[in-house]
Amino acid sequence: MSKKTVEVIIASGNNYVIGVKKNQKTLYQSIEKCAQEKPIGYYSQLERNKGRIENRDVTVFNLPEEIKKQWTGAQHGIKIRREVKVNGRYREENAYYLSSIKNGSALLYNYGIRNHWHIENSLHWTKDVTMKEDASKIRLGNAPSIISTLKNGAMNIFRKQGMNQIAKATRLVANDIETLNKLIN
Repeated sequence: MSKKTVEVIIASGNNYVIGVKKNQKTLYQSIEKCAQEKPIGYYSQLERNKGRIENRDVTVFNLPEEIKKQWTGAQHGIKIRREVKVNGRYREENAYYLSSIKNGSALLYNYGIRNHWHIENSLHWTKDVTMKEDASKIRLGNAPSIISTLKNGAMNIFRKQGMNQIAKATRLVANDIETLNKLIN
């Protein structure tokens, strides 16, 4: 997310929690260094789900003034350390975030960031993989946004009818106008 976008968010009276990417080298290294200082908040969570074990450690820390000056509204840095074990394979990864929330706790950040990924996985992943949106050759004018809106509408109709497997629902109605009409009405 750009610094201009962050300014607009703060000017509109809202807050942000934004991911810091490795391609933002200077910021990423500064945040990484800050995360080694004494934290002001900590939360740990262990999840076991479908053969996957994930340990998440969320650390909240104060940002140095130089980062606060560069990023409008920035208050805290957040480090999320994930240890994941799936089918006997183990991996560890760190993710860093900037936040403008003044009284954010590690539990709050964990909840908010996890919910963001739930949205990412349930909407964007479905559109990208199941509906092949990224592979679409439709690129001119308003056509991409129109097609995207139609796909969103279709997913909403399917989910409202209790059809959470979008690929299966798409196959069900693909050549059956009567079933499609029943879902819409």
